[in-house]
Amino acid sequence: MSGYPYPTTPCVAVCQIDPKTGFCLGCFRTLKEIAQWGKLGEDERRALLPELERRKEEDRLRWEAKRTRDGER
Repeated sequence: MSGYPYPTTPCVAVCQIDPKTGFCLGCFRTLKEIAQWGKLGEDERRALLPELERRKEEDRLRWEAKRTRDGER
């Protein structure tokens, strides 16, 4: 458990679900993960954070690949 008064959250207040991936464009959680977040313990939340970072990095790489294919720099 952290020493902080607030629970760990990846939310950045950009709440929009990408219809292709099913992930929030801000925090990279699924709707199910968002809905269950308040029911998770702090350790469970922290355990999910690396997966969210992985999704974020995959999204960045997809975006970069698309820019390259489209000839953008």
